[in-house]
Amino acid sequence: MPRKLETHTHWENSDQRLHEEKELPATEAKQGHMGRRVLAVLLVALALTAIVWALVELWGRETAPTGPATTTQDQTAAPKPPVQGNSQP
Repeated sequence: MPRKLETHTHWENSDQRLHEEKELPATEAKQGHMGRRVLAVLLVALALTAIVWALVELWGRETAPTGPATTTQDQTAAPKPPVQGNSQP
């Protein structure tokens, strides 16, 4: 059963007039109802976000470098002795 609209009057000092205000019930004051359509839009948006995220993850794995970025020197090899003698090029 809809609630009766309540009317209030008050004096506004800014324009020196008496104003009448109607108080609406909450369901009438809303722009729209929360329902299945809103839920469907939110679920579809969430699903699309998850699909895009998964595709980006797969693409990132395929483009990632497979080996180490820098090569390490063999620690077991003996260092070369310095060359003695004439060092002119």
